[in-house]
Amino acid sequence: MTLAHVHPIAGALVIALLVYVGSLGLRARADRRHARDLLIRHVRLARIMYPLMLVTWVFGLASTWLWRPDLQVWPTTHFRFGVALVAVLSLAALTSRSMHRPTVRTIHPWIGAAAMLLAAAQVFFGLQITP
Repeated sequence: MTLAHVHPIAGALVIALLVYVGSLGLRARADRRHARDLLIRHVRLARIMYPLMLVTWVFGLASTWLWRPDLQVWPTTHFRFGVALVAVLSLAALTSRSMHRPTVRTIHPWIGAAAMLLAAAQVFFGLQITP
């Protein structure tokens, strides 16, 4: 395994955590009896997942620059979806601080759903350029 493989592996693990965190939020909405416990776990893991996603994104840029001279980062669809994913997750992190507001409580799950769709696209386009 070369260092160029570290980003795809780390990215896969972080995306898996993202999907799990999102599923906790969705299950909390569907299962009112266990909602409190699910939301506590959702919040705890989201606080870990978000910085991990940022580190993985930055490492992807660095690994392309350092170990993948065959790729140009900026024009790739994988990079564009990565930027969109980081932006949407940043919005989710910002809105999570105001969940007591009904409007935010309504839109936050949609932001999370958008993040999961972007993550799926990120995986799809990343597989096309995996070394």
